Amino acid sequence: MLKKLTRVDIAIFNFCNKKLKCRLLDWIMPIFTHLAGFASVVGICLYFMLFIPSVPGTNILGAVFFAQLSAQSIKFVFKRVRPHIKLPDVNIFSKLMQYDPSFPSAHTATICALAGVITLLHPWAFPLLLPVCALVGLSRIYLGQHYPGDVLFGAVIGCISAELSCLIF
Repeated sequence: MLKKLTRVDIAIFNFCNKKLKCRLLDWIMPIFTHLAGFASVVGICLYFMLFIPSVPGTNILGAVFFAQLSAQSIKFVFKRVRPHIKLPDVNIFSKLMQYDPSFPSAHTATICALAGVITLLHPWAFPLLLPVCALVGLSRIYLGQHYPGDVLFGAVIGCISAELSCLIF
C-alpha cells in the first residue's frame, strides 16, 4: 500500500513539476511560495492586527505558531528527502532551494492556518482563500520542493491549527 501511494505521489509530482512547466507558471509560482513564507505571513498578521479587528491577530499568530511547530516537528521524525534531491531531472529554482526534510509542507500548513482562521471567523471568505491555499501548495510541488502528499498533510495541519487557535484564543 505504501509503495503504491509513493508511486502515485511521484506521478503527480512529475506531472506538476514537469508537464505543467511554462514561463507564466515560472513567474507566478515563486510569488505564491513567498506569500506563505515567514516574512509575508508575519506582515499579513500585523496587517490584520492593525487594520482588521474582526480577525484577531492573536488567532492568526496562534494558528501559524501551531502549524509551524507541528510541521517542523514532524519533518524531523519522518525525514523524507525532498524530491529535488531524490528524483532525477526535477525542475528547480535555485534561489528557492531547501534541504531540510520534505514531509510535511510547512508553507502549505502556514497558509492554510492563516486562511483557516479567517474562514472560521468569516465563512464568506472561503471561496476567495481556497484558491490561494491551493496555489501555494501547487507552487511547492511545481518548484520541486515537495511531493503532493507533503502538501496535503501540510494543509491538514494548517486546518487543525486554525481550529485549535480559534478554540484557545
